[in-house]
Amino acid sequence: MSNPSPPTKNGRERRQEDDKKFLYMVIFTLVILGGGLIGLIYGWLAILSALPFLLGGALLILLPWLLLTAYGKWRERMEEY
Repeated sequence: MSNPSPPTKNGRERRQEDDKKFLYMVIFTLVILGGGLIGLIYGWLAILSALPFLLGGALLILLPWLLLTAYGKWRERMEEY
């Protein structure tokens, strides 16, 4: 017997997963690859001074995303009532 296929996801769920993956890629690129590039160009000790700014930039990207995600979940909950 074959396993039943998993339920298909609607467009909203798929978009939310894609957005989350994109957010992870952007933060990874900013912090890890950006830090590595700074280390290659300016020396590995320069990462220590650049890391707070890279993490701050990641936080500036992450905070609006978290706020919009929370608002979307709140709006979905209000639509149920």
